[in-house]
Amino acid sequence: MGSLPDLTERSRPHSIRTAARTVSDPHRHRTIITQIPVNTIYKKEWPWRKSKAPIKVPAVVANRRRDSAASSVGAASVRRLITRQPPKIPKPIVTRFSLLCVASGLCSTALLPFTAFAGAEAGAIPLAIMHTTAAIVAPFSPIILQKSGTRIAITIAYVLVCILLTAHTMATPISILLPLYAMCGITLSPMSLALFVSASTLSQAAGDECRRKVALRRALRALRAAQDLGLVFGSLLLGGALLIWPDKLSPPQLISSSDDNSSVTKWSDEYLLDEDYEERTCGSAGCPGVQFLLGSSLNAEGRKYLVGLWATLAVVAACLGLYGAASTPAPPPDTRSVVKDPRALLGAPMGLFIGLQQGFIYTSYIKWYGVCVGGWAGAWRALCGAGALQGLAAVTLSMAAARGRRGALAAGGAAAHASLLLALLRWRAERSDLALPAVAAAAWGACAALWDVLQAGVCVGGGGWRGPWSATLCARHAGLALACAARTLLCVRTQLAVLALSLASGLAAQTALELRLRRTDRHRS
Repeated sequence: MGSLPDLTERSRPHSIRTAARTVSDPHRHRTIITQIPVNTIYKKEWPWRKSKAPIKVPAVVANRRRDSAASSVGAASVRRLITRQPPKIPKPIVTRFSLLCVASGLCSTALLPFTAFAGAEAGAIPLAIMHTTAAIVAPFSPIILQKSGTRIAITIAYVLVCILLTAHTMATPISILLPLYAMCGITLSPMSLALFVSASTLSQAAGDECRRKVALRRALRALRAAQDLGLVFGSLLLGGALLIWPDKLSPPQLISSSDDNSSVTKWSDEYLLDEDYEERTCGSAGCPGVQFLLGSSLNAEGRKYLVGLWATLAVVAACLGLYGAASTPAPPPDTRSVVKDPRALLGAPMGLFIGLQQGFIYTSYIKWYGVCVGGWAGAWRALCGAGALQGLAAVTLSMAAARGRRGALAAGGAAAHASLLLALLRWRAERSDLALPAVAAAAWGACAALWDVLQAGVCVGGGGWRGPWSATLCARHAGLALACAARTLLCVRTQLAVLALSLASGLAAQTALELRLRRTDRHRS
């Protein structure tokens, strides 16, 4: 018979684990090694061998929250907003505004040099009438623009400029010219406001508020650059006409009341060397029709062809403005009171100074420091230098003002313009200083660009800006009218003193306006 089974040994179920196990038997003092399935030998390490690679513990997958349909759609929309590119301004709008800038530049080519030419030679009373009418119409410009639209306002203004220039190519009596100047002045303020409204309309298609401000600054920069380039191009046309149609003058033609040529020459030299010449000559009596440099004026035929060319450019500007300006009427004017708006009250003194200094450059400066020193050959150089540096300064200073350096720019511009006024007060125009008129005019143009950039950056744009800006346009045209009238009535020294006082008041008002607007923005944020 076989041996009885050991009852003390407990039967264990076979382990379902694939790993090896070691079991000790306390009764027999021996170790029992369970058998390892053959099919797992190639997958597992032997129990007595140390595993070289760390055993990978399966990661515990947490219970993930399942997004609802609404949250998934919201997350997808947020991702689309983050990755979406900023909207671009439609190409047709950019093309039309570019044509409008070209039209504005061509109109400036015709009008600005003609203003200087007429103001220095024929007197500035008709120009004073034109800008007085523009100042009267300026407060009503938003209403006129809302009724007619930007396209009609710009086109009619350019057509009237063309008619005015064409009238100067023929023997038109003064009784017809003065109404033409007045009619042209009626359309100047709505035309200027329409250009700024077009720039604001372009910026509305740029996207959010930040991009709108950037687009508006660039649009205004393009308008100013076009007008400054137009002044430069018109001055170059004037210089070319002086080369083609010069007026050869001889010493007996300078003063017809004298028969002795030697006495005429002697009188002219004494007249120039007299230290009190600037003191006792005022207004139109300064440099009384005497061309100190021979062959520097334009003859009658040259004037006719030059003014005719300017009129042709005005016609081209009217055609481009008809296509480039928007056909829809401007939105209705803001219902808020213009009188209570700080931009209208505090922006008027700086606008008056801008008009005064522009009128002084186009009339008294061109006559006294240009024609009287070097004839029209020096005058057109002064105009060209003023336009070139004004355009360059407007672009660079606009970029600097956008970066928050407005206070430093205003302080530097005030110091530069005050120094320039003092230099003109102490400088006596002489024939030996042929380069100084162009240099001083260029510096003056840079200062004028600074004030225009600072004022337009604060007053143009935002809510209800057209009413306050029309008040600023009124002040600018009033300053131009006063400067043109002062060309006939006041001395140059008196005009420079008035400009210094106007600069001080305009700078104080501009500083107060910027501080007030900054305080208002701080309260809103």
